[in-house]
Amino acid sequence: MASFREIKRRIGGVKNIQQITRAMKMVAAARLRRAEEAILALRPYSSRLDSLCARFLGDAIGSEHAFMNERPVKGVAVLSICSDRGLCGAYNNRIVDATQGLLRGRADQRHFLLFVGHRGVSRLARAGRHMHRTYEDIFDPVHFTTAQAIRHEVEDLFLSGQVDEVLVVFTEFFSLLRQHVVTRRLLPCPPERHRQELADHYGRELPDGLHVEPAEMDRAAEQVYIYEPDYETIGDHLLEYNLTVQIYRTLLEAQASEHGARMMAMDNATQNAEEMVEELTLLMNRVRQEDITREILDVVGGAEAVK
Repeated sequence: MASFREIKRRIGGVKNIQQITRAMKMVAAARLRRAEEAILALRPYSSRLDSLCARFLGDAIGSEHAFMNERPVKGVAVLSICSDRGLCGAYNNRIVDATQGLLRGRADQRHFLLFVGHRGVSRLARAGRHMHRTYEDIFDPVHFTTAQAIRHEVEDLFLSGQVDEVLVVFTEFFSLLRQHVVTRRLLPCPPERHRQELADHYGRELPDGLHVEPAEMDRAAEQVYIYEPDYETIGDHLLEYNLTVQIYRTLLEAQASEHGARMMAMDNATQNAEEMVEELTLLMNRVRQEDITREILDVVGGAEAVK
């Protein structure tokens, strides 16, 4: 059994770690509030913009636009969004596992991996995966120009014919205790299929109260809008802008999910440290009592020997 001094030293070390984890929890909570405000502010705008493309541009442009043209999938680009820092529980592992499962299910296709976050990049590199492009140190805060750069990259891959589909794997933020890993298709976006995907994705209550009914989308699609200068010019700009906004939204969702996961991980670590301190304190008291009892026995034994 460890000595009284060793146990006391261990208790001091655990308390020091507890102070660090408690401070990290407070930092994550502050960052989570800012990230949650940002994503809640963007969600209604991005959802309405996305539904606008599904409602009107299909009739205005048709399936001839490059972004809406489906073709046999021979190559796929996967944008996976992890974090740059650890100490956030299983957050990064869930993203990497989902990406690995997606790639294994598409083993017969060419893979172009675009990875956001140092943690996911290092793990997939150890697994032997080749990275087409990596993005690190882009969070806190997330800039819209970063989403534009990613959009240019996936757009070039898609329009050049190197890939026939672009997917994004990210963690959608619902609450502190609820974050889901989601795989969503960014390109192509044919009107009818895109409309159904929107109905499936947004046809439910979200934390910000946003609710898009399929029937509402169908009624809005029957309305007549006049476009100026012309369908093609507006359509090209709007589709590119919508793609950028959707990528920006996934980055904000991932940022909020990361801070939520880190806050929970640090809270659990703080509680575990508290329990460990209690257990070590009980052990220290027992060892101290044994030492006192041993010393009393030695004194009594010495007194008896003198007699």
